Amino acid sequence: MKLQTSLLLKDYMRTEMLPTTWCPGCGLGIIMSSIVQAIHYQGLKKDDVAMVSGIGCTGRMSGYTDFNSIHTTHGRAPAFATGLKMARPEMTVVTVMGDGDAMSIGGNHLISAMRRNIDMVAIVVNNNIYGLTGGQSSPTTPSGSRTTTARHRTIERPMNLEVLARAAGAPFFARATVNHTASLTKLVERALNISGFALIEIVSNCHVLYGKMNDRPEAADMIADMDRTTRRSNPALNRRAARPLRLTATESEYGQAVNPAALDHVIPEDRSGRGVIFENRSSVGFSRRYYSMLRKIQLEKKKAGLKEKEGTSDDGN
Repeated sequence: MKLQTSLLLKDYMRTEMLPTTWCPGCGLGIIMSSIVQAIHYQGLKKDDVAMVSGIGCTGRMSGYTDFNSIHTTHGRAPAFATGLKMARPEMTVVTVMGDGDAMSIGGNHLISAMRRNIDMVAIVVNNNIYGLTGGQSSPTTPSGSRTTTARHRTIERPMNLEVLARAAGAPFFARATVNHTASLTKLVERALNISGFALIEIVSNCHVLYGKMNDRPEAADMIADMDRTTRRSNPALNRRAARPLRLTATESEYGQAVNPAALDHVIPEDRSGRGVIFENRSSVGFSRRYYSMLRKIQLEKKKAGLKEKEGTSDDGN
């Protein structure tokens, strides 16, 4: 970790709560660092930010960061965050959840928050398993994987969070990995500027449970695999990656340079995209719509009261 990042984190952490309980090599430390950096770069004050979390490995994050924090029950983080945002609409609300926390036990709360378009940044850490409770299958466990509840490999299809976000009407969805930290920080910054429900799925690693049961016991190997299992969603970056490192070079360190035009008709690989997947810039969050409607009603009542008062005064004369 760079020195400037370490000093920055110190200002945003509850140092008395450290060290964390996370396993060495866990991606949650990277994710927490990216969230803190994004909030810092956006110039947000700590007192104006609230972090809401549920139960599980990810749920511990709200206890380590020095924001207004709520550590809630399993799966209910979006519901608590909804109440907070409606009561204090001026606050920036960041909700952090694991894949089982958000999509299984809390699935209905997550869908309702997206459907209502509650103003929050929701971060779902997807490590393909229930980490804290013993390595059971989660809604995102890939088919054919071993878990403590699927010793002979799971046969269920994993849930697609992107499709769920589209169907529920979320205005923003992005996917990142803990192997691409610079882009992860920028995605969180971008999500903080969205009006409405901004959802980021972060692919992380659980080498202690999922990795060991699926022949990937090393954190470094699992994180490196994220380049193989994800692809850039930005066409410009895809073209740039195929070009030589230098303009005068005929090939890059990854092989012969490819003519960018040749990529136009290439069938995309069967990998999950990373980066911003979709964004609706015209979205208006629920709390903004609610308080706008409330002010309108109050104004109409005030006008009606003035007219009634004027009418009474005329009758009296």
